[in-house]
Amino acid sequence: MAGQPFIAPSSALDRRRLGKFEVLCRLSAGGMSQIYLATQSGIGGFRKLVVLKTILPDIGGEEDFVRMFLEEARTTAAFNHPNIAQVYELDVDSGELFMAMEFVQGCTLVEMAKACRAAKEPIPIGFTLQSVRDTALALHYAHSFTDARGRKQIVIHRDVAEKNIMVTYEGVTKLLDFGIAKALGRSSRTSIGMVKGTSGYMSPEQIRGEPLDARSDIFSLGVVLHECLTGLRLFHGKTAEE
Repeated sequence: MAGQPFIAPSSALDRRRLGKFEVLCRLSAGGMSQIYLATQSGIGGFRKLVVLKTILPDIGGEEDFVRMFLEEARTTAAFNHPNIAQVYELDVDSGELFMAMEFVQGCTLVEMAKACRAAKEPIPIGFTLQSVRDTALALHYAHSFTDARGRKQIVIHRDVAEKNIMVTYEGVTKLLDFGIAKALGRSSRTSIGMVKGTSGYMSPEQIRGEPLDARSDIFSLGVVLHECLTGLRLFHGKTAEE
């Protein structure tokens, strides 16, 4: 789930095992979790690349973060859509909670924008329109999701931004990271005074901590569309409120 995963600095190497997976290297780390490239091996030379997502060690004992991690796994494990990265399983090894996810070989829209800037070319309009269209299809699936028992489980992503949209080398768009997603009707805050999301992409109601519906994700996707087409940030404030 990151571009150019095989070009990893030596400091990111972390050869160990987590459950049945062999960890090859760390791909990235965020505010709540870290992402590893790993392999799953089997008989007859079977070998499959996967991504493992774990909670950062210094927050692994905090109940709120563990709850968010488990909720992400439960939410996305039920999804089956070509434009949403799949979750294969959730497991624990020596007290370390992790989920195994689809390895998306490609780059994020952030990395695409950097490559285009380096080449002094705009992001191709057709590429932008297809990526945004496919992300919209993924969001529609989440916004209208019905589980296997026929129960409506409408899910709001709440962090639609270029960093969470990947395009494979074959041109398939994948929406990533439902880590702060919420089923409609649940609280949009993780704790008092703290609203989760990416500054510059959140809808006004998300910034204010108000109840959200599908329109909030569509607002964020509109920001992504604007920035990919123009190459410029839409909102320039230094804080989320600005």
